Amino acid sequence: MKPVSKEEFLEILERQQKSGLSIKDFCANESYTVSSFHYWKTKFGLTRPYNNHAPEAPTSTLAPISINLPVKAPVSSPASSPRSSQGEIRIKLPGGIQVSFIGTAQAELAINLLNQICSRHVLPE
Repeated sequence: MKPVSKEEFLEILERQQKSGLSIKDFCANESYTVSSFHYWKTKFGLTRPYNNHAPEAPTSTLAPISINLPVKAPVSSPASSPRSSQGEIRIKLPGGIQVSFIGTAQAELAINLLNQICSRHVLPE
């Protein structure tokens, strides 16, 4: 590739991007060398860091969540209420946070937590 101005290279780069071809295929079609294409792209500061291809994630902030525990009923023997300790709801949140609700008595707490999380738009949209 002969020496080009930044404006000329921007036109070449735009053609490459609009073509949908890889740089290698575009250069083969246009009789450019891949190394010179990258040289001019770097020289004019048109390369982007590897982590720039994804949009920047929003800054994380914690949303307050309150859980109101019900008044504890007297504990009964497992034989009289076999369903009270069955089942588990496990919620895995971003950042490695995991919340477990054991038994059907805590199902309402789990639903309350999920409602609070979703209503405050804590989860990415």
